[in-house]
Amino acid sequence: MRPIRTGIATSSKSSRMRVVALMASIMLLALTLGAGTALADSGRHHVDAQSTFTKWITAFPNQPGDVADMVGVVGGAVGKGTYAGEILKFTPGTVSVIEALYHFTGSRHAFSALVHIEQTGATPGSKAVISGVVTDGWLKGSPVAGKYTQITCNPAPTITTCYQGTLDILRGFGD
Repeated sequence: MRPIRTGIATSSKSSRMRVVALMASIMLLALTLGAGTALADSGRHHVDAQSTFTKWITAFPNQPGDVADMVGVVGGAVGKGTYAGEILKFTPGTVSVIEALYHFTGSRHAFSALVHIEQTGATPGSKAVISGVVTDGWLKGSPVAGKYTQITCNPAPTITTCYQGTLDILRGFGD
């Protein structure tokens, strides 16, 4: 009497093992890519909104401690609109340090931000970096980062110095 075979034929068993191995590899790859994406994204800052601006100073302080007023135009994520600002503190130097309030009022969004600026130089072509936080309006509480370049312009008969740049509202901190 011949023994009864209860196992799977070798060729079927081999095919099933290959399918199982392939499925396991695909699942492992999917998990690895997902984890890699999460790790690569962890702690990064996301730019949710980039607004552009061109500004100029309209009122210079008469005495130390006085506020300087700024006006201008905005665009980008906020939409076309107006810029208003106040220089709260100005410390001149090779790198001038400025504390200011920026107000962007665009056709789509409006916000105010308290910013810290470090500007290197004081001639056309001079650059500045901006950091701060949205204090009111759209995306309140979000950090901001930006930059500007000092340029020669003529928006009004007596104004020849302007500052053109971008201000990014960042999200994804601790989300």
